[in-house]
Amino acid sequence: MYTLWKNIFDRCFALITLLILSPLLALIAILVRLDSPGGSIFRQERVGKDGRRFTIYKFRTMYEDNDDSQYKAFLRKYVLEGASGRQEEKGQDSYELVFNPRITRFGKLLRRTNLDELPQFVNVLKGEMAIVGPRPDIPFTVAMYQPHQLDRFHARPGITGLWQVSGRRIVSFEEMVCMDIDYIKRQSLLLDARIMLLTVREILIRNGR
Repeated sequence: MYTLWKNIFDRCFALITLLILSPLLALIAILVRLDSPGGSIFRQERVGKDGRRFTIYKFRTMYEDNDDSQYKAFLRKYVLEGASGRQEEKGQDSYELVFNPRITRFGKLLRRTNLDELPQFVNVLKGEMAIVGPRPDIPFTVAMYQPHQLDRFHARPGITGLWQVSGRRIVSFEEMVCMDIDYIKRQSLLLDARIMLLTVREILIRNGR
């Protein structure tokens, strides 16, 4: 019953959000193209529920044809060596990458405000993602998973989740996996609502810095 109501809520919420925010989405798409050469939408293959792959949509925040070798090197350390999510190749916040030269000027603003995530409501509408759930990972990282870590794919991936509202900048990869698995074991509409409210708080706190 939970899964049915969650699916109905997620798709209705995504449709209403896309309709209400359509003028904002169009404006952001135009500004992305004006800020740097390339398309406005970034597409990337991700791994979702039960290991199924799908294409995720985000507003493009990076220059096209950038070199991601250093970031992949960090991911190896993060997954295999237990590096903190706070660090990346230059000691900066790898998940925000606000100061990374690969990020465009407008992309920095989109990432600080999480507006780059808005196109993922299309993924929710298509049934590939949920509003709340574990974040979908890229195949490159999933190939390094230990068997027990694959349990985080027992639920549809989400735009936000327990990890995002529980100190994501300082947790290790294994701690992140444990949070996702804990969410899957305890998931309910009440827990989803709490995580959504905490997500709003996190965004407001970060914007206020």
